[in-house]
This record gives sequence, C-alpha cells and structure tokens, in this order.
Amino acid sequence: MKNLYLRYHVPLHVAVLTAVVFAVFSNNYRHDYPLDSSHLLLENSYVRSLKFIPQYFLDGRTLTSLPANADYRPVLQVTHALNYAISGYDTWSWHLTQILLHLVCVLGLYFLCRRILQQFHPDLPFLEHATIPLIAALLFAVHPTTSGVINYLSARSSLLTAAFLLPSVVLYTRPRHHDSSANFPLAAAILYALALFTKIEAIGALAVYFFYDVVHTARRRAGSTADVVHGGLLRDIAATCNRATLKRLWVFVAITGLYLLCYRHAMASYHQAARHAADMTPAVYLFTQTTAWWHYVLNWFAPVRLVADDLTYPVFRSCLAPEVLLAIAGWVLAAGLITWWYPRYAYLAFAALSALALISPTSSIMPLAEMVNEHRPYLPLAVLSIIWIIPASLFAFRVGRSSAVVRAFAATGLIVLAAAFFLLTFQRNQVFANEESYYRDIIQKAPSSRAYVNYGLTFMRRGQYDEALKYYRLALELAPNWHIIHINLGIVYQQLGNWEQARYHFDRAVQTEQYSAQALVYRGEYFLKRKDYAAALQDFEKSIPLSREMFAIYQGMATASAGLGDWTASVECTLRCHALDPQQTEAQIVSISTPFWDRPVQYQAGINYFQQIDRLYPGRWWVRQNIGDLALKLGQQALADRSFAEAKRLKDGGK
Repeated sequence: MKNLYLRYHVPLHVAVLTAVVFAVFSNNYRHDYPLDSSHLLLENSYVRSLKFIPQYFLDGRTLTSLPANADYRPVLQVTHALNYAISGYDTWSWHLTQILLHLVCVLGLYFLCRRILQQFHPDLPFLEHATIPLIAALLFAVHPTTSGVINYLSARSSLLTAAFLLPSVVLYTRPRHHDSSANFPLAAAILYALALFTKIEAIGALAVYFFYDVVHTARRRAGSTADVVHGGLLRDIAATCNRATLKRLWVFVAITGLYLLCYRHAMASYHQAARHAADMTPAVYLFTQTTAWWHYVLNWFAPVRLVADDLTYPVFRSCLAPEVLLAIAGWVLAAGLITWWYPRYAYLAFAALSALALISPTSSIMPLAEMVNEHRPYLPLAVLSIIWIIPASLFAFRVGRSSAVVRAFAATGLIVLAAAFFLLTFQRNQVFANEESYYRDIIQKAPSSRAYVNYGLTFMRRGQYDEALKYYRLALELAPNWHIIHINLGIVYQQLGNWEQARYHFDRAVQTEQYSAQALVYRGEYFLKRKDYAAALQDFEKSIPLSREMFAIYQGMATASAGLGDWTASVECTLRCHALDPQQTEAQIVSISTPFWDRPVQYQAGINYFQQIDRLYPGRWWVRQNIGDLALKLGQQALADRSFAEAKRLKDGGK
C-alpha cells in the first residue's frame, strides 16, 4: 500500500483537491447575477453571439453596455460568449466554469509548491515533499477569501487571469538544461499572452519571471544542489540583468508590447477618469493601498466579516497619516526579513516579491473606484501563502519527527483549520445566492451609497416603491451628486405619481452624469410618458454620442417622432431598431406607434407609418388591422374595409 501511494500520490492528491473544490462550492450553481453582472452580461448584446469574438479584440466597448466601464479583455469575453452559447443565462454553466477555473488555480499552486520543494529542498523525506504541496493547495482551495471570486461572475477576469498565470509560472520554473534551445519557455509565454489579453493586471507576471531568474542564477552560481545562495538580493538582481535573461524574456516583453498596442487601439476613446472619483490621485491611491495590502494579508489569517463591495475603507491623503506610516513600517520590516532570509530561503523572497508584483498593477498608482475589493488579491495571496505554509509545515515536520504528541497536535490543528475554512466558505457562498442576500450582507457590514442603491433596486423590481425610496434617500445622503441615485429616485417618484419630483431628479441626473447617457435616456422616456415629444427627441439625440446600446435610443426617437407627427423620421428610426434586433423591434411596434392615436391630426401619419411597416414586416395581420383602425377614425371607409378584410385573411392563415 505504501508503495502504491509512493507511486500514485500525485494523481491521488489531484483527485482529492478536485473533490474538495467541487464540494465546497456545491451550493452555488443557481446563484444570481449581482452588481456589475447586469451591464457586463445581462444587458450586453455582444455576449449573446459567437460571431462577435473578432470584435472583442478590436473594440473595448464590447465588454459592457456602459461606455464608462469599457475595458480591453477579449479572452474573458470569449468565455462569456461560450457560456452563453452553452446555457444562455441559465447560471449552471457560468458557475461551473468559475469552479473549474478555481480548480486550475488550486492545482497550479500545488505544482508550484512541488517545484519549489524540488529545487530548494531536494533532500526532504518523501512524506514532507508529498504532503506540504497538498496542505498549501488544500487551504487555498477552501479559503473563504476565494468565495467572492468564484461566486461573483463579474470577478471572472481575476480568476481567469490566475488560471493562466499560475500554470505559466509552473512551466517557467521547470528545471533547465544546458541546451539553450530547450530552455525557451514557449508554453509559459502562450499562457502569459492569454492572461494578458484577459486582464491588464497580468503584466505584473513579467516581474515574477524575472525574480525567478534572479534566484535561479544565484543558485546556479552557488551550485545546483546548494541550499544557501551566496550573495545579496540586490547584487543578484543586478547580475541577472544579462543577455541570457533577455533571451528568455524577450518574447514576454514582445507580447506585452503587442498587447499595449492593441489596448491603445481598442480603447482610443475610453475615459480612464471614469474608473475613479475625480479627487482620487495616484499618490492618494498609493498611500491608501499601503494599508490595504495589510488588510488583504490579515484577511488570509482572519477571513471573517468579508465584504464583497466595501466602499467604506478609509482613504488616506497623506503619507504622514499614522495608519500609512504604520503600514509603511510594517513593509520595511517585511523587506528587511526577506533580505535577511534570502541567502538561505531565496524562494521566500521570490514568493513575496512575486505577490507584490502581481497585486501592484491594480493596487498601486492606477486608481480604481474602490480602495479594496474581495477578488483583487486572489492570485497574490495564493502565491504569498507559500511564505508561511512551507516554513510552518517544515517546522512542524521537523519537530514532529521526535514527538508523537506534536504530530498529533499539528495534524489536528490542520484538520480543524481546513474544516473551519470549508464551513466559512460554504456559508459565505449563500451571500451570493441572489441580489437581495448579496446587497443585504454589504449593508450590514459596510453600508455605502452604492450598497443602498443596489439594495433599493431589489425592492423596486418587486414593485415595493416605498421601501426602495427609503434606501435611495439613504444613498442620497452619502452621495448627493451621483447620477445613478437621481435616476432611480426619478423612476420611483414617477411610479408613485409624483411627476414633479421625478422631473427634478431626472434633471439632477443629467446635470451630474459625465461619461455616459443613461440619465438622458431615462429623462427622454419620462418626457415620452408626459407626451412632451419635442423634449424627449432632444434628449435621445443628445445621448447618441455617449451610448453604445442604441436600441432603446432609436426606439425612443421613433416614438417621439410619431408623437410629433413626423412619420418618416419614425419609420427611419424603426428601421435602425430593426437593423439591430428585428424580433425585438417587431415586439415594440405597438409601443412606438402609440402616439399616432393621440390626436386626430396624427391619424394619417399613423396610416403612412404602418404602410411602410407593412413592407418591413409583410404578411402581419396586425399591421393591416392598425391601418384599418386609423382609417376608420378618419372616415376613410373604403381603406378601412380593405384593411380589415386583409387582416382577417392573414389572421386566418392567408386563405
């Protein structure tokens, strides 16, 4: 039996990790699409067809229905399109993909730990060499900080990036031979390219590859079997900047250059300022992130009260703030320990510097909307966990060799820790079950304007407008100039019949919105309901340059033109809708044409409109029926009789 385990322990560990991953996330297959999933997936028509895949690589606006949230993530979008092709918006395939990607990351960490032990602790007994990677991967597999990434479909960008980068690093760190042609890491470069075209944060992996070369070069100088690296970290970094390193990294650099050119082309009209508050500078963001990095590290050791959308994290506007100074002191101390450990434990420096490099692109000087989030440290914490799991495991095995009591305590502690993580993760999965549970959890832990708005939306969709109004007012107290709040307040007051308050908030939304046309579209629809067709048409026309989802705009313009009696413009806008979505256009003809019944002077325009629609949708009985109704109102009996007779014939099957 022992020989079988010795021979087949890797496949057995893979099977165990697979079973654990599927078990801990077995309660999430039917979870909803919260927060950003609406504009990334549900309202994004580019998700719904594989024919758009080439366009993903050319236009960053295909990522979302909100122009202000555009970004260049074509490989991510390919997975979205594939999921939609498999199951539409039925969530089972989307969540299965998330779980499989997490499994890839878990196995990636497992093989990375094996590679580190093989290279830096080659003389370890078999039990330690086999068990330590399993411990590291198992704790990561069930860790509660991973729950948000796997359950939150909009976080797939970070998950997919990690699923490419971890195997890439494993392949890059494989043993090298004297034959230089065999040393080029082609597979690692391909995976890096896929990661980079998934999300720009993958660019930090360039430093990971370089740091490994630093350690590898130093060990080669000392002797391939040496445990101790002779030299300082800075000296070894300088020594690694040579032609051999460039020969291994030039393709990675070339891929990065190609990506940046593609990014520039695809995002030429993108407003980066839309991703953060106007007063958030790179310096302020960096000051805040020096504390946030410790926040992430502490979350690994105490993963309780996790928040999926925490906008309450404090912002520090000076490097002299006590919290910032304390965080900096901690990082200086950590840097000192890494430098001190480097000669004997070079892999700890590699893991620490790699984690910092992986989190830096989106958590250093490139300001984003939120100071912390749950999915940002997914990959960095996986790599960083090597720093404490491997040394702690080595110490426990060393002490346990001479004491059965210590072995029992160590094993029991590990089992309890893994069980606690498993249960915390299983419970946290339930937070993401639907929008109401998701936003309620955020409000209970970190109430913010965005949390109140999103929680209010769950009530508004159920028609509980008074309850929604309560949360929108709370949001308004925290963010009085956020256009989204004013849009929703306008909708609620409109539903409650308070047209004056609705108009006030739609006007405020238009005044405060900067990067998209949501407010103009909603106000245009408000004007349609008030039959102020001229004002509605003006708002819809203004929204065109700021919008990508044009169907609602053209539909609104068609309706407003009908209300103004301009049937030719109404037909033209209807044709534009038809070019975008023929089926939806046919379903909306009734709504578009409603104003033709408003006044007698509109009746003839309505007849002209439907005569053109008859050419667009030939053989529809309801088109002839509408022509007959309008002709009858005008007293055109002959036209009415012919239209009614034709409508009856078509309705009866054309007989």
